[in-house]
Amino acid sequence: MAASQLFPIDTGKILDLEVMTQYCKMCEMNIKCDHECSNYKGSSGNMESVRDFRIFETYIMKRKLQYTEYYGDGDSKAFLKVKNIYGEDTVTNLECIGRVQKRVGSRLRKF
Repeated sequence: MAASQLFPIDTGKILDLEVMTQYCKMCEMNIKCDHECSNYKGSSGNMESVRDFRIFETYIMKRKLQYTEYYGDGDSKAFLKVKNIYGEDTVTNLECIGRVQKRVGSRLRKF
């Protein structure tokens, strides 16, 4: 299961949330009832990209707003999926400085 939250850094309030799963407990237990099963079919590695694309797409359709910045972890393929969602290179990628420090530190120690 994967969850993503989008929120502005200045307020810290959640603007949108998407929870995705490939697993259904009710189906596994053979419970016969009307229910919403898993909401994602595909590889686990692609789930983050699909999830972020859904959030960006929903925001423009429902609220007529566009995200202009993507705050990611740097090693994600999700940014590549959303960077051209509104046109060519309309979303810029921002990266957490803590993650940059962690990657650089790991590489320096390995060196």
